Amino acid sequence: MFCIQTGNIAIDLPLNILIFIIGTTMLVKGSDLFVDAAANIARSWGVSELVIGLTLVSIGTSLPELASSVYAGIEGQGDFIIGNIVGSNVTNISLILAIGICGVGTMAFDRKMLTRDGVFMILVYLVCAGLFAVPLKSSPDKILRGIDFKGGIILLILCSAYLFMLFRQSKSQQPESEEKFERKSKIWIDPAILVMGIILITAGSKGMVDPAVWVAQRLGVSMLVISSTIVAFGTSVPELAVTIAGLVKKRNDIALGNIIGSNIFNILLIFGVTACITPLPLDLNGIGIFNLTAMGATGAALILFMILGKNTLKRPYGIILLLMYIAFMVCNCRAAIGT
Repeated sequence: MFCIQTGNIAIDLPLNILIFIIGTTMLVKGSDLFVDAAANIARSWGVSELVIGLTLVSIGTSLPELASSVYAGIEGQGDFIIGNIVGSNVTNISLILAIGICGVGTMAFDRKMLTRDGVFMILVYLVCAGLFAVPLKSSPDKILRGIDFKGGIILLILCSAYLFMLFRQSKSQQPESEEKFERKSKIWIDPAILVMGIILITAGSKGMVDPAVWVAQRLGVSMLVISSTIVAFGTSVPELAVTIAGLVKKRNDIALGNIIGSNIFNILLIFGVTACITPLPLDLNGIGIFNLTAMGATGAALILFMILGKNTLKRPYGIILLLMYIAFMVCNCRAAIGT
């Protein structure tokens, strides 16, 4: 879990800065290896880079959220899980994707990303909102709504169905080329590099987050703000690194697929798994509802921009998304300090 270290790791500022630098280096190198290996696997298996970006890459970059949320679930910290996942989804679209769009100017994408995956993401958001409206039986003394064990099972079933649909539709009908046979003879190399990339990305993101949390706690910032902003950003750093690497390598399908796929699996997989461990109650007074609404608003904005852009995301859309992220951060900070 990405939190303050109480042993010898987080002793003073210089050591935390060193950890941050090492984490950043590992993250950048890991993302570079990850994108290359994912693209090679896509060609070897006859699976499109779009599907690889939506599944293998997005699940891999969601490992920090999964690890921290499962640990929090074991500890019964439902608020931390909700803040982490909802904040990560907002960050993925309104900060990470926005930075990518502003950087490249225009981002072309496969139309399936809109008609299939974008629409499914919105459907997942609606299902998530519906499950959070269900009263929790574990709190008869007051009104608490959230996702319980049954809701978690529903999300995991949807996750399995989505994966099945993607891989079924991605079967290549083209005959295998000489290059594909050559790659198949070395098929074990790319998965090994992929795993190495995931390890570096996960360790690097932890190395970036722990020092940030250490500083935030020394400044007296509440854990509510940390989970929905700093921790959410830190666990989304892998998506940032992979998205930038994908854009630099001209693999837009991996870059955008990583963002949409990560948001889908953050809810279906991580909420699904953690809800089976502990109930996830939603704060109905203030910031909980606001953050859930912000997640839906950023998702809807992305779909709207994908429609208006006609298979291209343009820099003005990125700027609007960045403004939405700033508003999200301001509202969370104001709620934390009670102003």
